[in-house]
Order: sequence, then C-alpha cells, then structure tokens
Amino acid sequence: MAQVEVFDEEDALEPVFVSEFSFLPRIGEYLSIEVEGVSSAYVVTRVWFRHDEESAAFQPCLQVELED
Repeated sequence: MAQVEVFDEEDALEPVFVSEFSFLPRIGEYLSIEVEGVSSAYVVTRVWFRHDEESAAFQPCLQVELED
C-alpha cells in the first residue's frame, strides 16, 4: 500500500490528511471520508509525485475539492 498525501489547495504546504491507499486515485474519481459520523465527498483534481530529498523517494500526492 502506498502512503498518499492529500491537499486541498495547489500551494498548500501541509496536507489535509495522509492515508494509505491500495491504489492511486485518478483525476475525476471521488473519495468519501467519514469523520465523527459526518461523511464528506471529495473529487480528485490533481495527481503528482513529490520528491523527498532526504530519502530520495517519490511521495504520491493528490489535490481534492470538497463536493457539496
């Protein structure tokens, strides 16, 4: 499983959350997240890989928008 950083803004410095995915969601796909009994739907708007200089690894990242 890949650990994926999820951001809500293009220039955000910190992810909204980090989670493990058995697959990498694609642009246009939805993520449904439940927090304290409230379910929220997010649409994936961007996918990229961030290079971590310390470990030389590439970290998968998503940008999402909250759907009303």
